[in-house]
Amino acid sequence: MSSFRKEYDGLADAIVTNAIVMNAANAVDGRQIPPYYYTDIAAWDTGAQFSFISPRIVEGLGLKSCGKGQYMGIGGDQESDIFKVHIGLSNGEIVRDLKVFCTDLDDYDVLLSMDVIKRTDFLITNAEGKTTFQFRTPSEGGVEL
Repeated sequence: MSSFRKEYDGLADAIVTNAIVMNAANAVDGRQIPPYYYTDIAAWDTGAQFSFISPRIVEGLGLKSCGKGQYMGIGGDQESDIFKVHIGLSNGEIVRDLKVFCTDLDDYDVLLSMDVIKRTDFLITNAEGKTTFQFRTPSEGGVEL
């Protein structure tokens, strides 16, 4: 089990952490680290069903599309290329072989959605006017983290 905790000075408008994106086609065998894209602007979104990466990550890693897919966006149905990646989370765990869509995310490089969140125990509290975000992997159930 590995956990991560982030505290904000006030009430957070968004939950943003770091993340590492790697091409799933490159082996991660413990002896060699594949090329990766590190970012401090990975947003967590409980309202999204699929995770997304920005075009700058696709370009930076030279990712090749493994197909196209549709998702429901704010403006209705959208179509995008799909890429298979590994995503390193803030607690050091790696979500392997995650299929992500590519789209312009405005202020973020990565959007981590329910396809990642459902693999964790995920907690947000706003006690005393401060947001605290915690998650752990793998999920162990229970309320306390």
